[in-house]
Formats: sequence, C-alpha cells, structure tokens
Amino acid sequence: MIRAGIIGGDSDVAGDLIRILINHPDVELVWVSAPDEEGVLLSQRHRGLTGETYMRFSGDKSLEDIDVLFMCFIRDGDSEQYLSHHKIPENLKIIDLSPDFRMPEDENSEWVYALAELNRKPLVRGAKKASVPGPFATIMLLSLLPLAKNLLLNSDIHVSCVSSTASGDEKAGEASIILDHEEIEETRKALKALQSSFNSRIRLVGTAGGWDSGLAATIYMDTPISEDDIKDIYDTFYEDHGFTFLCESHPDLGEVRGTNKCLMRVGKTGDTLVISSVIDETLKGGASAAVHVMNLMFGLQERVGLMLKATGR
Repeated sequence: MIRAGIIGGDSDVAGDLIRILINHPDVELVWVSAPDEEGVLLSQRHRGLTGETYMRFSGDKSLEDIDVLFMCFIRDGDSEQYLSHHKIPENLKIIDLSPDFRMPEDENSEWVYALAELNRKPLVRGAKKASVPGPFATIMLLSLLPLAKNLLLNSDIHVSCVSSTASGDEKAGEASIILDHEEIEETRKALKALQSSFNSRIRLVGTAGGWDSGLAATIYMDTPISEDDIKDIYDTFYEDHGFTFLCESHPDLGEVRGTNKCLMRVGKTGDTLVISSVIDETLKGGASAAVHVMNLMFGLQERVGLMLKATGR
C-alpha cells in the first residue's frame, strides 16, 4: 500500500483529494494536516465524508511514515516555505498542487511539470517531485499539445474560457482575465517543450459562467491543415492516454463533472480551426490530476482509483 499524507488539508482541493484517496485500492491515507483544525473531524470541514471516514485533522506531522506527500496549500509561497522548514526523507515523493514549482528557473530542477499527457515518461521513470498544472493551463495544453507535437502552432491563438463561479468572485458573464494570467506563460513554456519554434501570442479571455463546477474553453486559430488530418493528429496523440477523448458532438460539462476526463471537439470553418474542450477544473485541473500523477510515479495503471462518475447534467 502507498502511505499518503496531505498538508493544507483544510483547503477545498484537499477535500476533493481526500474523497478520492479514501476509496483508492492502493492507498492508505495516513494523516491530513491542518494545524488550525487539529482534532476536528474531516467530515466537519469537507462535505461528503460523513460515514466515509472518521479521521481527524492533525497538526504538523513527521514525513518519515509516508511514501507520498500531497501539498494542498492555497497561498502562493506556502509550499516552498514548508519544504524549506522540514527535513525531507530521501525516498519521499512530493506532489504539489500550488503554483510554487510549476516554472522552475533552473533547467536541471528536480520538479517535473506534472501534466501526464505531456510528461508521462519522466513521471514513470523515477520522478520524486511533481507540480500539478493550473486548470487554465491544463485545458489549454490538452487542446493544443497535438498541434505542438506536429509543429503546427504558427499563428496567434485565441482562447475563451468560461469557468465556474467557484474559481473566483467574478459575477456571471463578467470578463475576469484579458490577456494577462500567470498560466498563459505556464502554457507557453510547456508548448515550447514540444515545438521549440513556438512564438505565437496566446490571447486569453476568461469569464465566470455562474455554475458550480466545470471549465469550458473555445480555442481558435488559422491553419491550412484539413479537418480530417487534424482529427487524425488528435486521435494519434491521445490513443494511449486514458482520460482525454475526441468527440463528434459538442462536449458538455455534465459529461466531465466529477471525473478526470477532458472531452474535446475539433472542426474547421474556412481556414480557422476551432477546438472546444471541457474539464472539471477542481478534479482534472486539481485533485484527480494529482492522483493520476501519483499512479504514474508509483507504477500503477493510470486509471486506478479514478473511475469517477460524471453527473450527466
């Protein structure tokens, strides 16, 4: 069994992670640390855990008795500070869900940018430290990686994302991100790992959709490649990945809520390629993506513990 610990255990992403890990057949959740909540039942802070677990939040814990540490801090810098103040066992694997280590300045950094569809090989070949991408970067990258792999990102990329109100305080329909978001650079850096010549602008506009969960993206750009060839490129790229699928119809948020899936549709109007994608940003853009990464780091089949059910609406 993989012995897991969680720090930042009172955050929402930690709640999603706990709900997955307590049902994972190869994981024992040893402790969940949240010093401000020490002694409180997990089920009192995180909905859906009543009757599922009687664990209580702990204070600061030793890292010697676990195999993997999930860092679920909300504030930037907390993960970095935690690691600088704790002795890290040599064989401990660390999965961070904050932005702290997504873009290390050192090219020889131990941290792997943990989008499984991009960096599966490093994750299964001994990675000890993994940083989970942000939700906007996740949906943009999943939509664009097949094109980058085939050196086809050669024009400006326009992105319109509609997210749940849970991802911010914006009112429904209000533009919240216009051409300026930290995950644009995160996306750009990851794309350049596949297409070193990539130098196009990414123009991102984000709005709040007013629903509880789900992130939808519409991405468009000019390309001379035919629609059939584009579909073949996407099918080939994702044929051995277990969570990203091409659809013939427009993807619906209800099909991905509560799952680790990304669904997308590609089509062309004249010379313009349009990619429509949907994910559950709290799972595929957070907790379930972290478990997917853990599965790969420990040599498990990638879908173990992640056969999660969509809401259907």
